[in-house]
Amino acid sequence: MRNTVVLNNLPFPSLLDAPRQTGGNYGGNQGSGDGVERQLPTLLIILLLAAACRQQAITPADILMELTTTNTLIGETTLLLAVTDSDGNAIADPGALKVRGDMSHAGMVPVFAEADQSTNGIFSLPFTWTMAGGWIVEASLTLPNGELASETFRFEILSESDEDEMTGVDHSAMEHSAGETSAVYLRIRNRGAADQVIVAAESAAAEQVAFHRTVVENDIARMEAIDALVIPAGETLELRPGGTHIMLSGLSQDLTPESTFSLQLKCESGEVYDLDIHIADMLMSERDDAISFGDLTFSNRWARPAKAGGMTHADMPMNSHADHSSG
Repeated sequence: MRNTVVLNNLPFPSLLDAPRQTGGNYGGNQGSGDGVERQLPTLLIILLLAAACRQQAITPADILMELTTTNTLIGETTLLLAVTDSDGNAIADPGALKVRGDMSHAGMVPVFAEADQSTNGIFSLPFTWTMAGGWIVEASLTLPNGELASETFRFEILSESDEDEMTGVDHSAMEHSAGETSAVYLRIRNRGAADQVIVAAESAAAEQVAFHRTVVENDIARMEAIDALVIPAGETLELRPGGTHIMLSGLSQDLTPESTFSLQLKCESGEVYDLDIHIADMLMSERDDAISFGDLTFSNRWARPAKAGGMTHADMPMNSHADHSSG
């Protein structure tokens, strides 16, 4: 609800009712009444400015956000975020905006953008779709009063070949629920004198667990399945966003931030390593979670949050690759 200034209900009516002195010599002493007259316009201006400030004190409940993209193909685009009130009126100074884009198929490095200025309530942000597929874009708006408003938007991004093939296709059949997949990241150090090969992974939290790596060709990123993780003697394999990772699909439980689940890794020698995996939006610092089995030490173990349900590994578009990989 907009605030309205009511001049006849000011907190000091005595100033409005003060007697005015007329006549006399303007160069002389006109008395206390003229002093009040001179103060009154200033006081009214202050009140009007205060009322205007109150009108602009928006809260997250007062605003609506709409996000659009100028391009739905892999590559550079511009995101346009419009901020309006509940009546559809543009909000002139909505605050500062941060945007994070994640693939619904976990394993890719997030894409970030931000802007601290808007034009008529519209933010314009350069952005890059790094891979074809489903994207989840979270817009976080810090309002002038310091409160945070956020909303999530979804886009289906195509490659040029996809666009040709998708003509006349019902795109609604491609939509999936949020958080269909997750990815596990960790560091594996081999302190021994022989190479170690991890050939399989499983978890009660997911129907299918597979090894993937991200491959970039001609500035286009894609997922590629691999059949094992190789940790050479005396070296360390780092599983991280945008590189090699362990994909979880067909989740049987929600993976919520700050919780954990169990993951089993099977070595070529037949040994099985049981690991607790921490769930976080992003690993911001080193985790003190190192655990050793024989010559292998596992640390920095974490996975992306996700909801149960959605695609299984067999449903995912990617290239298969049978070679062993160290990342």
